[in-house]
Amino acid sequence: MDPLRRHAVNVLTLFDNKGAQLKHIRDTYCKKYSVSGNDRQRLTAMTNEVIRWRGRLDYWLMGLLNKPNRKIQPELNNILRLGIYEVVMDEKVPDYAAVNAYVEIAKRSLGKGQGKLTNALLRKATGIHKTNKPEKCTLNDWYSFPNWLWEKWINQFGKEKTIELANLYNSAPKIDIRRNEAKLSHDDFQSYCNDHDVEIEPWSDSNIFYKVMRNLSGFRNLIVAGKISVQDRAAGMVVELLAPIQGETILDVCAAPGTKAIYIAELMDGKGELYISDNNTDRLGKLETNFKNSVIDVKDASKDNFPMADAILIDAPCSGTGVIGKKPDIRWRRSMSNIQEFVELQKSIINHMSQFLKPGGRMVYSTCSIEPEENWGVVDAFLKLKGNYFIDMETNDVSDSWLDERGALIPFPPKSNTDGMFAVRLNNEIE
Repeated sequence: MDPLRRHAVNVLTLFDNKGAQLKHIRDTYCKKYSVSGNDRQRLTAMTNEVIRWRGRLDYWLMGLLNKPNRKIQPELNNILRLGIYEVVMDEKVPDYAAVNAYVEIAKRSLGKGQGKLTNALLRKATGIHKTNKPEKCTLNDWYSFPNWLWEKWINQFGKEKTIELANLYNSAPKIDIRRNEAKLSHDDFQSYCNDHDVEIEPWSDSNIFYKVMRNLSGFRNLIVAGKISVQDRAAGMVVELLAPIQGETILDVCAAPGTKAIYIAELMDGKGELYISDNNTDRLGKLETNFKNSVIDVKDASKDNFPMADAILIDAPCSGTGVIGKKPDIRWRRSMSNIQEFVELQKSIINHMSQFLKPGGRMVYSTCSIEPEENWGVVDAFLKLKGNYFIDMETNDVSDSWLDERGALIPFPPKSNTDGMFAVRLNNEIE
């Protein structure tokens, strides 16, 4: 029995049963069963792709069954999803090899009867054309998104833009990196890339952000040394909108996993006070503590006390619909009720944290969501309650194409080639 495919079935079944983050489930599983190196990379790719295309795979599977409404247990479901994915969508794998491997897994795990069913269905699947959309297949199934989210985006963006967004999210995610100017010059960085078979392309609006065109793994040594960080250009713009000034007191209150906090620390260069916090102990614990004049602590931004600050970054917990390209499981773990729950949490955080901003200070509210309820909905509700706050987007250097009609940073991923983000800077009037 193929151990890697067996691992993939197990990880996907755990995801179905637990509903937790796919990455967290996979990381825990790989640690427990000592899956590492190339096997771990292949397991990550397999499980990500099956989760990404689950809607289309399930549509195909229902079409192969004589009784489409029959209930299939999670383990068999994932054996068949993986098998159909490899037979139909993965051109690197010979059909017979994939069929035989998953038939053997089904036999050993579920018995001869399920093995025979798996064999019959996967052999039928070899006749499926992956690019031919059947007339009866809905757009959300074909592009592999839950119907509630698809309909929501149709109302927000229209059909054409929703399809553009889906196509981007279903493609291999683009990766950006940020160079630490204090540790690595552009020329030395370029020499490193030339020597390590890495291809980059500078962002036109920045001298420290680059698009990785090929071989991200070639940067491993530089990442470990703190000379570069993996960070999306749009996420970097959120920090630039905060505009940290050396000597200030700055709060980053929803900081985990810490990429924005690291950028703030680099800009402050140890001059001033940086307070980094999050209520997630595990994720915050992975953040390095070697920033000069910085404090890392576990705090709840909706209720705990903080020092008075010149600037506050609230990168609020959110639905994450702007980063589905990099985290494909988000589409299946969210619901409309989840979004409303996030909205209530976001409102409590921004309202609570506003009392810790000095008069004349600035606060950036951001999310990695593209849902208006979590973005302008939260900001507008806050401004109605806090008459001493006003939107200040006049002094930013962001391209107009990344801004909406009210001046918020809200890049549309297919157009910006970044993650989906939202950010506005709010100033506290001097009394």
